[in-house]
Amino acid sequence: MDIVIAGAGSIGLLVGSYLSEAGFHVTFYVRREEQARLIRENGVCRVNQDHSETIVPADASTELSKLPASALWIVAVKYAHLQSLLKSMGKVNNKNPILFLQNGIGHVPLIRETGLCHVAFATVEHGAKRMNDWTVSHNGVGMIAIAAEKGNDQLFTLIGQAASAQFPILFKENAERILMRKVLINCMINPLTAILGVENGDLIENPYCLTLFQNLYEELIGAFPKMASDLSYEDVVAVCRNTARNQSSMLVDRLAGRQMEIDTIVSAVIERANDQGKQLPILQTFEQMLYAINQKGESL
Repeated sequence: MDIVIAGAGSIGLLVGSYLSEAGFHVTFYVRREEQARLIRENGVCRVNQDHSETIVPADASTELSKLPASALWIVAVKYAHLQSLLKSMGKVNNKNPILFLQNGIGHVPLIRETGLCHVAFATVEHGAKRMNDWTVSHNGVGMIAIAAEKGNDQLFTLIGQAASAQFPILFKENAERILMRKVLINCMINPLTAILGVENGDLIENPYCLTLFQNLYEELIGAFPKMASDLSYEDVVAVCRNTARNQSSMLVDRLAGRQMEIDTIVSAVIERANDQGKQLPILQTFEQMLYAINQKGESL
């Protein structure tokens, strides 16, 4: 089966490595020819948690016309690049099954407005760090949850063949709930790690970080009580523990001097809470701090 992965950052490379290892023919759609060339020549190298390396074959291209026509697509680009990607894809074929891996929930309305025929959403709780254009470090095992949004959900179940102890995959029925669960996890981990400049594990190991972490969980679940059954405090602690030495996506962006993804994660959750008549004062404070950092435009 052909799979096209749009985006070869940390999550794109990680997912692609496991899919290729499971026997899928993986092609990365990337923006830079240099990265495409390195992936074609070297494949994808995954540095496992035991420090061993797994190298698997993969193709890559910067041209839509050279991608497999009947492939299942996995879109792993950031929200800022999603709209232009969807516009480009719409010129080729809107009948391919497409699985979206974006952080947050800001991308959902955008995707629902498209004419795509077969759509699914997924959340990724793995810890991963891109080491170079073709190498990714798997820093923590998490769950990939997949839920079909529209069209034929059976088109996505073949991905389950890649499931393993190091790459668990769970299929769910409600896309809205898995996305909301993940965005709440992101709201607890990303702002704190980016503002404080700490790794995920520090949130539960440092007592001062832990107090902020606990207070934020109570605030979020207080605003979204129906999510308590999907996301216990222990669940979020487990994510931090499993990805203890991982840097959140917001921290990685801040360290690199890039704009952090605030609107689709933090601001979107605040807006959703406000729509329900709930306030999130702690998260709103973090939101303003993050925007201030973004505006300053300096790395740690």
